[in-house]
Amino acid sequence: YFMESAMQGKCLSVQVDYDQEGASYSATAVLGVVGSAEAPTTHLYGPQCGSLLPAPSRPQPLPTHLYDLQSLQVWLQWDHARGGALAPLGNDLLVATPWGRLALVSPTGEVAYLGGSVPMNKAELQAHPDRENLPLSQFRVADILLKRHSAGQYELFVTHHYFTGTCLRFRLSATTLVQQEATVSVSSAWRTIFDAEPCIPPISGIRGEVAGGRMVTDGPDHLLVAIGDHGYGSRSQASNSHLGKLVRVEIETGRMETLALGLHNPQGLARDADGNLWETEHGPQGGDELNVLVAGGNYGWPQVTYGVGYGKKVRRVNVTRAEEVGRHDGFTKPAFAWVPSIGISSLIVNDERLFPLWRDDLLIGSLSGTSASGHALFRVRRDGTAVQYVERIDIGDRIRDLAQMPDRRLALLVDRGRVHFLSRSYAHCTDEAQLNRSVYAIDCPDTVGTVAATGAQLYDAHCSGCHSLNVEQHGRGPHLVGVLGRRIGSVGGYPFSDALRSLDEVWTPPRLERFLANPQAFAPGTSKASLNITPAEARAIIDFIGGD
Repeated sequence: YFMESAMQGKCLSVQVDYDQEGASYSATAVLGVVGSAEAPTTHLYGPQCGSLLPAPSRPQPLPTHLYDLQSLQVWLQWDHARGGALAPLGNDLLVATPWGRLALVSPTGEVAYLGGSVPMNKAELQAHPDRENLPLSQFRVADILLKRHSAGQYELFVTHHYFTGTCLRFRLSATTLVQQEATVSVSSAWRTIFDAEPCIPPISGIRGEVAGGRMVTDGPDHLLVAIGDHGYGSRSQASNSHLGKLVRVEIETGRMETLALGLHNPQGLARDADGNLWETEHGPQGGDELNVLVAGGNYGWPQVTYGVGYGKKVRRVNVTRAEEVGRHDGFTKPAFAWVPSIGISSLIVNDERLFPLWRDDLLIGSLSGTSASGHALFRVRRDGTAVQYVERIDIGDRIRDLAQMPDRRLALLVDRGRVHFLSRSYAHCTDEAQLNRSVYAIDCPDTVGTVAATGAQLYDAHCSGCHSLNVEQHGRGPHLVGVLGRRIGSVGGYPFSDALRSLDEVWTPPRLERFLANPQAFAPGTSKASLNITPAEARAIIDFIGGD
């Protein structure tokens, strides 16, 4: 199609008729705004095409290993570039587009665009005389973070690019966001907290997609920011550069210190309940990494990597010794690496309130890879900092960012301006469906066999690793055959702690429920660790192990 001047600023839709395998099809697509002020080329769903955006989709089933999920999609107006980020704001979702527009997505899928945008100096970049050679599609917002100060009052932090007129900066900015009942407003008074050095000449082969930029809070007064090397690998090891580093920034003054180095393109940053700081980052071809970042750590880029050079006959990357190609010796090694690459992206630690069987698991997005490896959500089961297994959950889109909502949904920002909301599906909870299933959701409605099946799954998840239901076999804990009605700490052949042996009582359902819900409160000094389960879940386990 040839674009005419009369089309400028107008919405453009295209209908295509075609035949395939003897059948005829017709498809219509809204391409967006031609030559709009927001983007130099036609792009998907421009600002003036908001009324043509599809309505939120119907929930679609999404099976996983431990749960059945459902996915609902919401479309947003989007920019020509890639990037963007999201953050929960109550049960609403705050979304930043790649070029800094801000939108609020309600739990029911309505989208409202907020006034103002992130200060990036886009207009001067687009007006540059050598704009054809500038990385416009790589100029982006990298991450957003909300820090609550009082009821309805937040500080909004954004990592983003800024064009100075002569060079491109990686910047951390902040402003005030106010939420009053159904109204959300963002102040136009932005302040610059931190500028990374060096400022990069825009026609130097800069790779803006290697910006990294993820943030986490570090106490009340500091942020941790993981910065990508922007295509300048040597800067990751250089002491006079912030590129390829984890930095700690004081919010009030902008003073910073470098905590870790040797990073390439950090796409995810999250802290678990034990204080471990997890980071995901792109390798070159092969070797996407899951790291545990520690102060003083050197993660090796570009000296060592599990990856190889893109599309080269000799696939060596810039490593110091030929024998280190495809290895990671001499530097801090990742907890896990993906070969082939998955185009690793954002990272969160699962909140077990919605997915208790995923408690403490890491959820990681992917941007690329093959249909069998990328375009998916990866669930990483871990024991401390050791990875036990990885489950791939097919999404079918490039996942840019992740968030877990207070109302227990998972939000996935995917490229080209869509949000997937993932929630638990209970379609399998009908009587008919349960008759054909051996695994059930924890909180299915009361139907045939639900309680027993729920208890079985909870037992498998929380108890079976230490306890058996075989009277002839103890595990790390005692067997549980006939536990109800027997004296506490009395099973022969098992070395109970003094805390349990000293209790001159028998196990009853109420006592066992209290013990499972809080072992230390029931028997101070017991070696039993907390299961982090609710009283209802404890009762379901008791019903299961006390049954026939």
